[in-house]
Amino acid sequence: MTNKEHAAPEPIEATWSVRIRKQLSRIRDLMDKDIWELEHLGRQTARARFYLLLRILTLTFQGLRRNKLPVQSAALTFYSLIGIGPLIALGIMVSSFLIDQSPANPSNGESPAENRAVEWIETAITYAAPQLSIDTNDDDIDNAELAPEITEMINSFIDAAQSGTVGVVGSLMLFVIGIQVLSSIEASFNSLWGVDQGRKIGERIVVYWTFISLGAVMGAAALTLVTVTKIAQLMEYLPFGGEFLSLALFLSPIIAFILITTLLAVFFRFIPNIQVNWKAAFTGATLVVILLQLYNLLSFLYVQRVVDTRSLYGSVGIIVVLMLGLYVFWLLILFGGQITYAVQNADYLTNENAWQKTSEHTQEIISLAVLIIVGKRFQGGGSPTRASELHKQLRVPNHILNSSINRLCELGYLTPVAIKSMEDERDHAYQPGHPLESITLGAFKQTFQSYGNNDGAELVVQHTPELHTYLEEIISLKDCPKATLTIRDLISR
Repeated sequence: MTNKEHAAPEPIEATWSVRIRKQLSRIRDLMDKDIWELEHLGRQTARARFYLLLRILTLTFQGLRRNKLPVQSAALTFYSLIGIGPLIALGIMVSSFLIDQSPANPSNGESPAENRAVEWIETAITYAAPQLSIDTNDDDIDNAELAPEITEMINSFIDAAQSGTVGVVGSLMLFVIGIQVLSSIEASFNSLWGVDQGRKIGERIVVYWTFISLGAVMGAAALTLVTVTKIAQLMEYLPFGGEFLSLALFLSPIIAFILITTLLAVFFRFIPNIQVNWKAAFTGATLVVILLQLYNLLSFLYVQRVVDTRSLYGSVGIIVVLMLGLYVFWLLILFGGQITYAVQNADYLTNENAWQKTSEHTQEIISLAVLIIVGKRFQGGGSPTRASELHKQLRVPNHILNSSINRLCELGYLTPVAIKSMEDERDHAYQPGHPLESITLGAFKQTFQSYGNNDGAELVVQHTPELHTYLEEIISLKDCPKATLTIRDLISR
């Protein structure tokens, strides 16, 4: 008998363990290598689309971990609590231009303009933070009202904004606080996209005011459609209102969904200081609106916890509940921003795990590649190279690419081109900052490695003479003949 015939069969547990390890190894190879292969990009096969979905999911969850969305959501919740008064005041200011200010006719059921603005604000807060609502009738969703404490707080903000006692200085302070809150929101979304530099103050005012105005119009329309009773009141004044009421009640949720999705898509596209595609923005916005709807529908699951919280904290319990609602709301909004980033970059990025804790050597290679690409375009007489073009060609994450571009600009190797429009401002263009024939590979390497403060190194060299050999023989590239090769000659080869 052979040894094989005497060999005992492997335990079933060991066999299953080996199979599981093999499957896990295949999954790791799939997620780390296969889905990022260039051969699958842009194809319409079922496998290519499945890989695209996996890339989007991978980029999303890697971004959740890298950008620490729960921490950013907590920060935005804090800023929102500080700026809720100024933002409500700005909303009332905008509504004064959008709402008919003529006296109301109580006999027709009309409400004053300021009351309509308050209703919109209350509906918006109820939609964003359903924990704050109180159902006066379990069978009618339209009877959901805000907690009395929140209503009283909103009325106090509005009374202060309309009383005229705020004064010029107070109005300026409200404006500054509102801008700071919106700037913090922009900074959070810039971090999702790896953008280091925000907008200038003048551009912020224009963009923010435009979005507030557009948001007031579309938001008011969407929130009005969400409220069924408002639709019924509107139909009473239209010809054949009864016939159209059933159709309006059927279409109003769909129209409201489209309006809110469009508003969020505009937000996702224009708030980050970078060029965002409409397709990616609408994808992220659609998912967020669906999640917000589920968030509202499932609010009954934590109603008892909200009641317990208000009982525990007493008079300040409503603030804790408001913080909870705003926290979940901002977490969903930031998640939508991360989805937008993943959808837009799914075909342009490699696995972001390869870019964690990027070494100085890798940063140097990326920076030299950027300089070569920009130099080729410039030497060929083409237009300045845009950041989006560098991003697509190198397939490097935005935060890594922007870091290299910023360092090249600070070293003088790149210079940004004069901005012609707001769209150009969000997609910067660059050209060489020095003649390409004056930049050698050796000079580039030494300049790049010496970036920053080098006084400490000189002090160490003074106390360690042995370092002179390393600096003069190795770092100086003394025996490297290619160190004198210029960027122009390298490109022309």
